Amino acid sequence: MNEKQLKAIRFYEGDVFGEDPFWSDPKAYVTINSLFFDGIETERRRAKEKKYLNPEIIKDPVRLYALLKDLLSAFQESGEERTTYRVERYEDYLEMKKKGQTLSFTSTSKDGFLKEYGDRIGIALLVFHIPAGGLCLPFQEVLKEGYLKVQENEILLPPGLSLELKEIPLQEEDLEIRDALGNPPTVKCEVFVRDKSTSRNRDLSLPICSTKGPESGMRVYEALNEGKEPKAEDVEIYTEWKRSFIEKLL
Repeated sequence: MNEKQLKAIRFYEGDVFGEDPFWSDPKAYVTINSLFFDGIETERRRAKEKKYLNPEIIKDPVRLYALLKDLLSAFQESGEERTTYRVERYEDYLEMKKKGQTLSFTSTSKDGFLKEYGDRIGIALLVFHIPAGGLCLPFQEVLKEGYLKVQENEILLPPGLSLELKEIPLQEEDLEIRDALGNPPTVKCEVFVRDKSTSRNRDLSLPICSTKGPESGMRVYEALNEGKEPKAEDVEIYTEWKRSFIEKLL
């Protein structure tokens, strides 16, 4: 594991520093992961939950691309089978189910369903089964004593993993987990990781072209953060740009 990879892992984890609005955002993953979804519905959901969409994250797409390239290259093949857990947004779960793969970086925990992640509106409980050889990033094992969120015991999954999903009955204890509005989970699902990655031979050296996409995206974020409707033109330019950005990345 090289220093660039470790820096990217720490940044994603929220181990940040300084006053730069990019490098000092402890919840940059909120904005980063929204880039992997079509349209802006996931951005709308995050803003509605009062989760800040940081315009600075996409201001410099070359810097962002380099960071995500380092993060993607840090994933390792698991030496053992693992079972992990995630409290997911129900609507994001439906997108995952529809496409049969992880759509973005997906945080899971070895220690069961973390109730603090019930700060979402509408939730699904996901039990992930990661096979030996499956790509993942066990933060505790990689960062060791430098891991700040030991209580989360996080195993991060990359975007593009092929999945098989099987819905199962909610148990009585599952109903104790509530979303931001006090509602119980809508569904519980076992998620089986079926291959290492749908984009194993990704080319991470592709250049990022300068477009109006980041500027439009920044205006979209600012509008959503303020509870306003972004301009249709900005939405169109931003969504096309982020689609192209992710295609280059993956």
